[in-house]
Amino acid sequence: MWRETLPNAWSFDYSQKNAVLVPVAALGVGGMLLYWLRSGRKIKTIDMGEGWWGAGERPPKGKEDTSIRPFKIETSDKEIEDLHQRLDRFRFTPSVEGAAFHYGFNSSYLRKVVAYWRNQFDWRKQVEVLNKYPHFHTTIEGIDIHFIHVKPSYVPHGQAVRPLLMVHGWPGSFYEFYKIIPLLTEPAKHGLNEGDVVFEVICPSIPGYGFSEAPHQKEFDSIATARIFHKLMNRLGFKEYYLQGGDWGARITTNMAQMLPQSVKGLHLNVVFVTLEGLGKVISIMLGAYVPWLVGFSREDARRLYPFMQKNIYDVLRESGYLHIQATKPDTAGCGLNDSPVGLAAYIMEKFSTWTDKSFLHKDDGGLESKYSLDELLTNVMIYWVTSSIVSSMRYYKENFSKDPNIHNRVGVYVPTGIAAFPQELLHAPRVWAKDVYKNIITYTYMPRGGHFAAFEEPKLLAQDIMQFVRKVEQL
Repeated sequence: MWRETLPNAWSFDYSQKNAVLVPVAALGVGGMLLYWLRSGRKIKTIDMGEGWWGAGERPPKGKEDTSIRPFKIETSDKEIEDLHQRLDRFRFTPSVEGAAFHYGFNSSYLRKVVAYWRNQFDWRKQVEVLNKYPHFHTTIEGIDIHFIHVKPSYVPHGQAVRPLLMVHGWPGSFYEFYKIIPLLTEPAKHGLNEGDVVFEVICPSIPGYGFSEAPHQKEFDSIATARIFHKLMNRLGFKEYYLQGGDWGARITTNMAQMLPQSVKGLHLNVVFVTLEGLGKVISIMLGAYVPWLVGFSREDARRLYPFMQKNIYDVLRESGYLHIQATKPDTAGCGLNDSPVGLAAYIMEKFSTWTDKSFLHKDDGGLESKYSLDELLTNVMIYWVTSSIVSSMRYYKENFSKDPNIHNRVGVYVPTGIAAFPQELLHAPRVWAKDVYKNIITYTYMPRGGHFAAFEEPKLLAQDIMQFVRKVEQL
């Protein structure tokens, strides 16, 4: 409009110049942008580096054991008797009247859990359940890495099987994926599709968790984990593969995509961690409640984000006390948890309450048995108990948070990315915020229900979203 207010002669002269200058400028800017994008993808990666986490000195190159060894989880009368003796010595602490889960794990409900654990829970039976999938160990960078590797029982002729690495977080384990694995490896049998997308699934235990050996050296972080898991997939013979993760698994698989994008066909996440730094984020938070469309929010984004202070500050402060302990002095609390199965169960299972549904805070039983069975919850606890891995799992926070936490957001993720945004997740990341790091979002789904432990709680919903994402990637 401002051009129309100028004298006609000047406007005519200006339009003639435009006829030449605008196309030239457009070509120049377009060329620069294309060069920047192409060069940026080559240059901006996380350095793979190298590491040694074993005890003692690293053996000479070529002398490391690279074998893949079958592994079976076992138990014994001695292990079970020791557990029962400790449970028998449980010292009950009366709860405050009307406390529900506002003070943490309700001690009255804990008494019920301990009674079930002592008298009805069958660890031998659960060991058989855990062993229904093939387990393996392999030594990478000096430590034994545990993983399960599940292949489809039948693959039609000509059908491509896609390798999928799924990574758990804290306080979960590889066991979180037991309900989703058959849906991914045999989808047609479970009514999910016609079998057009079939996976073989690899679920490793993060070093220091469960049956993976704990690092013997300091500074073992998510980048070191990403490198080890790339080496694992390479050792299994895979050159390209899909990744999926939540919690720490989301950070690790993101680092894997940032480290070796040429090896990652696609990255699927059920949680996205974003920073709230910068003037742009502040403005979007201020305006998003009133004009969400103006800052790139959908109505669903606004519903999940606001009231902002309640959902993103107060709720997070209430749920993240553990994080400060584990990111600073994990061994202090961890040693006590490692000695008490009841303390360990309360500490771990409390997260499966409010991280599954924030409203469970108001329930006397934490709503735990509305989403999971006690057998499932206690099996996850037992993985930490029998391996004495709670301390090393807690140290993972210190090793990661002792460094610049924003380093992961300075390298873009250019591999095809799918995001499943579950409504009860601790923090919601709108697509417009996720794009700051994930530059190639292929699918972004507002999931109808579910929380932090997506594969454990809503395996079918998550499996469907993974398949939808992979279909779209395969069509690119």
